[in-house]
Amino acid sequence: MTAHATIRRSPHGCVRTSNDCPLIDASPSRIGRRSCNAYPHHVRMISYLAPGYPAELFEALAGHVGATLELRTGRSGPDPHDDPFAAGTADIGWVCSTSFAELTTDRPASVQEVGVAWVPDDHDADGRPVYFSDVVVGPNSDLQCLDDLAGRRIGCNDPASLSGYHALRIELDRRGHVPAEFASLEMTGSHHRSIERLLAGDIDAAVVDSIVRTRKGRESADVAALRVIERLGPWPTQPVVMRIDVGADEVRAVRSALLEANHDPCVAGLLRASALTRLVATGPGHCAEVSAVTKHLLRHRLQDDR
Repeated sequence: MTAHATIRRSPHGCVRTSNDCPLIDASPSRIGRRSCNAYPHHVRMISYLAPGYPAELFEALAGHVGATLELRTGRSGPDPHDDPFAAGTADIGWVCSTSFAELTTDRPASVQEVGVAWVPDDHDADGRPVYFSDVVVGPNSDLQCLDDLAGRRIGCNDPASLSGYHALRIELDRRGHVPAEFASLEMTGSHHRSIERLLAGDIDAAVVDSIVRTRKGRESADVAALRVIERLGPWPTQPVVMRIDVGADEVRAVRSALLEANHDPCVAGLLRASALTRLVATGPGHCAEVSAVTKHLLRHRLQDDR
């Protein structure tokens, strides 16, 4: 899916959301001034997680680190062959953990974890920075479990998505199925679109980010009525990353600024509206399990149906 080009403005500065228009400097902030040695022009943040997570949330967080923001849609992280972190055109990013693994597996790593992730408003997460891949069907569907989906049409987010694609493939492989042969896995380009197609009856089921489903369910009775027939996970919530060549002091500064953003009433409200509770510090092993599984995906038989 091609990224949509629009310009958004927040109280913190201007934001670009296309792949081809020039970056516009955001208003300077404390972190932006501290980052002048690492970033001689400006700090550039890129997110691959909208529209599943609201653009306004990323705008506010970009403001807290003094960054310009670019939103890219259609893939939950950069194509490893078109990597803005390796190219030096992005400094901070919000990506799916499988994308982080792609950018650090069997190639020179282009990114590092900042050590910040969000916690969902979900009792199954139990206050941890974890989420789930929810397998959902319509309220009147006779499908009761994942195994019932054999031969059916399943809406998936995109090829880099953990909750909207890889979690399903991992679970099918664990149960002895070949994912490409088990069902028709149809890429929709976003969790929102997967839900829309399920509601329209175009597909039999969808596999979606549990946080996105919760938020949309609070906004729409039709989405709330969808049945979760299986919940895959838990998996680590999406990491914040920075270019691999950024120094430890700059990483710590960004980590501190993002954690301090919890105290901003605007950010707190946007987190609640996104079905999130807060941002928390994470250790270096936050994405370790996903990285290990991704190595399997990349090196063994699941590679053939990526």
